[in-house]
Amino acid sequence: MQSKGSEWRQWDLHFHTQSSYDYGDKSVTNQDIIDELKKNDISAFAITDHHVIDIERFRDLSKLGETEGITVLPGIEFLSDAKGQSPIHFIAVFSEKADIEYIWGQIQHRTAISKVRGEGKELNEVYCDLEDTIKLIKDDLGGIVTIHAGKKSNSLENMTNSLPHSVAQKMDTANLIDIFELGKESDQVDYRKHVFPALNKKIPMIICSDNHNIKKYTRKQKLWIKGAPTFEGLKYALNEPEGRFFIGEEPEVMKRVSDNRTKYIKSLNIRRTGKKDSSSIWFENLEIPLNNELVTVIGHKGSGKSALSDILAMCSDAEHSDDNLFLHKHKFKKKGLADRFSASIEFESGRKTDERELIHKVDESQEKLVRYLPQSYFEKVCNEIDKVDAFRTEIEKVVFQYVPPEKRMGNATFEELISLKKASAEKEIHHIHESILELNDEIIGLENKTDPNYKKSLLSKINIKEDELRAHNESKPDVIDDPSKNTESEDTKKKKADLQELETSKNKIEEELEVIRNEILDRNHLIVESEKLNRDLKNKYNELKSTISDGKPLSDKCGFDLSKAIRVDFDESIINSRVLSLQESNDNDSELLQVDDEWSVKDYESLSLASKLEALKEKIKGIHSKFTGEQKAYQESLKELSEWNQRRKDIEGNLDTVDSLIYLKSKLLYLNTRLKIDLDEKRELRITKSIEIFSKKSEIKSFYDEIKEEISRKLQVSDVSGLSIASSFYCSNDFRTSILRNIKQNRVGSFYGSEDGSALLQEELISQTDWNNSDSVSEFLHKIIEYLELDRRPGAKGSDITYIGDVTKDRRELYSNIYGLNFIEPYYDLQQKGKSLEQLSPGEKGALLLVFYLVLDKEDIPLVIDQPEDNLDNNSVAKVLVPYIKEAKKFRQIIMVTHNPNLAVVADSEQVIKVSIDKENGNVFSFISGGIENSVINEQIVEVLEGTIPAFTLRKDKYQIV
Repeated sequence: MQSKGSEWRQWDLHFHTQSSYDYGDKSVTNQDIIDELKKNDISAFAITDHHVIDIERFRDLSKLGETEGITVLPGIEFLSDAKGQSPIHFIAVFSEKADIEYIWGQIQHRTAISKVRGEGKELNEVYCDLEDTIKLIKDDLGGIVTIHAGKKSNSLENMTNSLPHSVAQKMDTANLIDIFELGKESDQVDYRKHVFPALNKKIPMIICSDNHNIKKYTRKQKLWIKGAPTFEGLKYALNEPEGRFFIGEEPEVMKRVSDNRTKYIKSLNIRRTGKKDSSSIWFENLEIPLNNELVTVIGHKGSGKSALSDILAMCSDAEHSDDNLFLHKHKFKKKGLADRFSASIEFESGRKTDERELIHKVDESQEKLVRYLPQSYFEKVCNEIDKVDAFRTEIEKVVFQYVPPEKRMGNATFEELISLKKASAEKEIHHIHESILELNDEIIGLENKTDPNYKKSLLSKINIKEDELRAHNESKPDVIDDPSKNTESEDTKKKKADLQELETSKNKIEEELEVIRNEILDRNHLIVESEKLNRDLKNKYNELKSTISDGKPLSDKCGFDLSKAIRVDFDESIINSRVLSLQESNDNDSELLQVDDEWSVKDYESLSLASKLEALKEKIKGIHSKFTGEQKAYQESLKELSEWNQRRKDIEGNLDTVDSLIYLKSKLLYLNTRLKIDLDEKRELRITKSIEIFSKKSEIKSFYDEIKEEISRKLQVSDVSGLSIASSFYCSNDFRTSILRNIKQNRVGSFYGSEDGSALLQEELISQTDWNNSDSVSEFLHKIIEYLELDRRPGAKGSDITYIGDVTKDRRELYSNIYGLNFIEPYYDLQQKGKSLEQLSPGEKGALLLVFYLVLDKEDIPLVIDQPEDNLDNNSVAKVLVPYIKEAKKFRQIIMVTHNPNLAVVADSEQVIKVSIDKENGNVFSFISGGIENSVINEQIVEVLEGTIPAFTLRKDKYQIV
């Protein structure tokens, strides 16, 4: 049996033949009836003559109908006294396989129709008791009952409402009815709005021809019923009053299929194309037909269920096909069998895919023809959601489906649209990050000064300088009294006066040279800073010019003058000329510091300052050489004292003399009094900058909110099981690893030990942070430094600050990642009743994921799902999932491998394919297929599906287990 299962067909359940007393043209033949119904595409009809079942005519019409594929159901129309305005008409319909002689005999003897023979009454003079007759038809004779309803003549509405007990009687009668036969299509609205809520159940509604003359066959509207064109199919359909009955020109799903024939798979074809082996027969020229709505593939464990889904995915270049259960590299492919068989699929359009060997590897560059969700995909998402970033991409794709074309601005993907919207914000983030990088260098420089070894080195240098100064003080030369202060000669006086004058000039020049050196140093700083400023301004200017140039086409389209919105000018010659002037000053001053060649033979006034100094030193030396005796010794002692004082001055130094005693002590004073304040201020400034980045990223997140507006409206209207999509910040999956990569976990501290350190980072810092809250992010940025400098392990007593350089590797990389907030990105979070996907149980996750694909995904290509229930509990299946499967199959073909009765049965699968593999006879793969209403398929469902008997028992009216 290889049927596509339940399909939409046209029915007529109220049809009269020549046997009705009021038939319009008794000359018509039974063949005329069949021919006309065939012309109107009727697949099944019920003979409903007034108060009579013409057995011979029924059999003849059945025989004629069989040749044309038309099923004829025996039936009868009754009249009942409504105790109101006019009689109520109701109809009994029976199985085409029923014992019609017995049924007619029971009706003739157990209803008021017996009066036709017994009392000689006419057929239209007989009124059967409504409730008693209905009970006879349903309870004793196995039939179903339809009743005129709505604005159709002789309907249930004619029953009086004048007394309270009459209203109750009316409701009781309605509860006995299987089908309401309406007079016009619009009657459905009132019944759905008023009658069904009162009955607390839905009842199928139909419109029929009520034809009394085949030559004038017309219908107010077509009646479509989904199911086998049999009484069995009709009875099954009663349990799905909304899903299997349709009044109108064409069911929406049929129109959808006809308009999208390339999106519905008609059949899967598998055949042998390689070596034949009696021990491995497997697939032998199989053509598996597929229904256009819900197809469920069932079978025992190892029966080849997943083979069908895997092969479909392989033929369709579907995603996730590497996760196959059957066509796995370690299973069917490894056995050297896959290359012996080929497969292809045919769509309703007639298009066939290229035949492929089962060893074929999916080409990811090709457009996928189906969406495939294998078992392993659900397991990954449900059990390792923190590692499956790909699912977030899936959410983005679905959200993008809801963005109206006019809001997509010509972008073909979500990534393109969001990139367009966030471009400006990301540029600002880049600039802020650059300033953070500069701060990081300053902070690292300050942190390096907190290194205890740095202070030890400084103290060591100070001790050495103090020892040097102490030793120098102890070596102070003795000053000799001037031997000639009372009796010095005129010549000596002149020499001393000349010497004093020369020393004064020398000291003055030395001071001038020191001033010049400091001025050159200051100007060099100004030159470097000016050149940097010039580069920065030039870059900004060029960037702004580029932005203006890029915006020109837009301004032209919008009709505004961009030159009036912004005016930009940059004259770098202003800065360059000043830099040039500073450089010229330095060049001029540098000449003063240079000692001239052959200065000794040149005119003194023409010499540079440095040369003049040398000349003065030479003259002083010459005068010293002219002193003799005690006077010479005295002058030498003065020179020694002067040199000693200069050396003492050099040792003591000043705040600008590197490694001098005053310089070193000022550094030590800074360490003790100011370093922590400056470091804290810089760190706070860095966090302020980080929060500026967070603010810019929040602007980007607002773009995510804007893009999801349409899908949010869909969720609000649908109220899909508490499902919502929120835009949130998330901490990237590799953030923890990137931090730990730059932390020395073999050093005692918060992150000591790779496993313990990783757990503490995750549990106490990352998991405790609300990445959507700036205060919480700020607290994290504070704490990460605290945890690096202090031991925050449980039970740790250490309160001393650890030098951060001892526990980190590359602080520049570490700080850039952390304080640049590179790890925080906006994304869409799938939530149920406010709980994030990560917070749900595996079963809740599985149900939510399926609802996501079934309800929100607007893709119209077939959806192939392999055993999703493995990650679900039965309650989730029945209460959450089933309603959405039934809704989704209206819009796309669903092919699902399952062993769960709630999915196969309660979801009202249109086609069930039962597969099996005969492992004792060459692993022959075989299948049967059909609708659930088919008794053979019914038996297979009971035999295969786990827990099915309770499921069938609970809904015994829906299933006929043979």
